[in-house]
Amino acid sequence: MQAAYGARPVDWLLENAAVDGRWCLIHATQMKPHETEALAATGAVAGLCPITEASLGDGIFDALRWQAAGGRFGVGSDSNLRIAQAEELRSLEYSQRLRDRGRAMLATEVASTGRVLFETAAQGGAQAAGRDSGALAPGMWADLLALDMGAVDLEGRQGDGILDAWIFAGDDRMVQAVWSAGRPVVSGGRHVARDGIVARYRAVMRRLAGVL
Repeated sequence: MQAAYGARPVDWLLENAAVDGRWCLIHATQMKPHETEALAATGAVAGLCPITEASLGDGIFDALRWQAAGGRFGVGSDSNLRIAQAEELRSLEYSQRLRDRGRAMLATEVASTGRVLFETAAQGGAQAAGRDSGALAPGMWADLLALDMGAVDLEGRQGDGILDAWIFAGDDRMVQAVWSAGRPVVSGGRHVARDGIVARYRAVMRRLAGVL
């Protein structure tokens, strides 16, 4: 990019496009500090895939600087080896701890690490997807997630401690139900179309094995 246009990608983008809250920039792990701050100020969302970024060695998103500059992020997955929402959030926080040698890096004075991760990702993801969701409020879409409070790692947990335990001590097996715009997507810990999805996946893998 620098050889062709004389500028780094984010610098060039900010100079040549009207970047605003309608934008979602994926990964964003290669930015310089000034780029991080300038992009955060536009209201754009950083679309993070921490498992993939770690697996491919793509670098660590500067979430602390981004957060301090008022930036918004969403968390998803484009991983071919692991799809797990709790682990994506955990990986994001742990990358900050490893880089800066600290603990509870994204926590604030009023919200635990788990709550900051979950709420920020929910709101940023809703913005990136153009959905009126990301929070429990009148008029918003019913995009909801329910955890299994019978899970042993959630025993005795309340408030922020529930999110902290799910993200840092548990995994997505704790997810009991998910609704998208009020429609059930996961029920009893299983995707409503799981059987069909698994059957198609097995068929594809068998065909690939035959080709390879």
